[in-house]
Amino acid sequence: MTYRPGQNGAGRSVLLAGWLFADLLLLLFVIALGSLPKEERPDPPGPSPTPSGTASPSPSDRVAEQGLVLKPCSFTVKTGSAASVRGQFTEQLRSADVDGRTAGFVLSFGTAPEPGPGQAAAERVNSVITKEMPRFRNAPKRGYWKGGPSGNVRIDVFFLATPDGDTEFPKGCRSSDD
Repeated sequence: MTYRPGQNGAGRSVLLAGWLFADLLLLLFVIALGSLPKEERPDPPGPSPTPSGTASPSPSDRVAEQGLVLKPCSFTVKTGSAASVRGQFTEQLRSADVDGRTAGFVLSFGTAPEPGPGQAAAERVNSVITKEMPRFRNAPKRGYWKGGPSGNVRIDVFFLATPDGDTEFPKGCRSSDD
């Protein structure tokens, strides 16, 4: 159908609606394909790149991607000097029997009557953890405010799975969800 000046725009609207529907369908297809877990995604077409003279590794030889424990271990420290915060946190990690675990990501909640000081306290604690504790250095950290009297920071740590792939909640931990 061609558009001629002077005709009503109903025919043109139908054509534009059809293209809009086709574009939306393509977008939904791309989103669905991108949301598939890695194991279910089809391999890219063509030969897989392998160095000459070597066989591709078997599935059992491939390194597994490291999982995340989905429930956080919660710790509470009193604000103060960096050494004090580090000492409190290290002792709590040791008593929860997770001092050898690597953090996947960390959420800290500084308590204060106002948001500014609470979030600042949480960010200071995150800074201490980042600089002084190698197993927390690469974990993304976020500082938040929690209403209440000043002086405490709750640290929720989501640990990475153990090297053998165990993603169970560490037995010595307590969670703020409990």
